[in-house]
Amino acid sequence: MADNLQRRQYVRTAVSVPVTFTVEGDNGRLQGAVVDLGEGGMRLVSEKHAPARSAIKLSFALPAGGPEIRARGRVVLSYYSAPEQKYHHGVAFTSIDREDRAAIASFVATQVTHP
Repeated sequence: MADNLQRRQYVRTAVSVPVTFTVEGDNGRLQGAVVDLGEGGMRLVSEKHAPARSAIKLSFALPAGGPEIRARGRVVLSYYSAPEQKYHHGVAFTSIDREDRAAIASFVATQVTHP
């Protein structure tokens, strides 16, 4: 797992925030939680499966408050956790507003320096 962290371009921090998302090609909004977040992506946990390489649209707010962040991403990793009975999705952002990316970076920096 440490190797995965070293390959990431951006640092991530643990969070627990609700997220609404849609999977390209599916109708309907799905609910989940962001459990780690960084400037380049997130880990999303949900009862619904989003296959690897799926394009998704995301909407969530940072724990520190502020406006809703909307982004597009690509599922780069997807697996089922039997103990939790939930799917974990590694998501890389493919399109995100510059101000939203900066807000995420600022939030992550405060969490990393002041856990």
